[in-house]
Amino acid sequence: MKILEKIVRQKQKEVASLKRRIPLKDLKQKWAISAAKKFSLIEKMKNSAELRFICEVKRASPSAGWIKQEVDPADQAKAYAAGGAAAISVLTDKHFFNGRQEDLTQIRHAIDLPLLRKDFIIDEYQVWESALMGADLILLIVRILDTDQLERLLRLASELGLEVLVELHGKKDIEKLPAHIETLPVILGVNNRNLDTFEVDLNHSLKMIGYLPHGLPAISESGVKSADDCVQLKTHGFKGVLIGEALMRQQDPSKFLRHLIEATGHVYTS
Repeated sequence: MKILEKIVRQKQKEVASLKRRIPLKDLKQKWAISAAKKFSLIEKMKNSAELRFICEVKRASPSAGWIKQEVDPADQAKAYAAGGAAAISVLTDKHFFNGRQEDLTQIRHAIDLPLLRKDFIIDEYQVWESALMGADLILLIVRILDTDQLERLLRLASELGLEVLVELHGKKDIEKLPAHIETLPVILGVNNRNLDTFEVDLNHSLKMIGYLPHGLPAISESGVKSADDCVQLKTHGFKGVLIGEALMRQQDPSKFLRHLIEATGHVYTS
């Protein structure tokens, strides 16, 4: 069984268990009385020539193993914020990435930046959960959703005031996007990691950008490690990049992030 199939099966089991412990109606009731302020990444990307950096708190991954075992998520996020991050991505999958939902909650209390819940969302329950958790954006991976699922989850996210990072891996994923995608609070993300082999190829983003729907900001995910990578992606029209492992391995992530931002500051899209 391929790793993505294993992840989805595990996630189905987790969601079923969560629904038994905390029924969906209880989540809806909690959300109805919550008044959490939302922060927009899309607004930061609109009418901006700057490359925006979504910086990830990520302890481990199936491909890399442990990246940074001992980490205070709030301190890591504060370092990103000090370096100029536009948003923070937080891995909340425990089984495969050693993430925790509590990480996102801690970060929410620590900083006022848009927070992306990075997880394998396959059910409306998880969207409600994300809104209550304090997320501003959720990740929807097109590869693991059928067209009806994608439509429902996009619509619910919009109703709950959540923006969505819609992750694409190939042209077939683009074909699954709803016709009205440009009317929704969506950022398109091209993942450079092959979800079957977990190998990374940054050129995948460069090949894909010409096929993306116009009118929506696009970011590149996975394998972004250097200033040269960021310059190349910005030159080809990407509005942002998501960086995780490269930042998590830095002794001074703020300094490294400032270096990336400075390197792309005077680069213009072709």
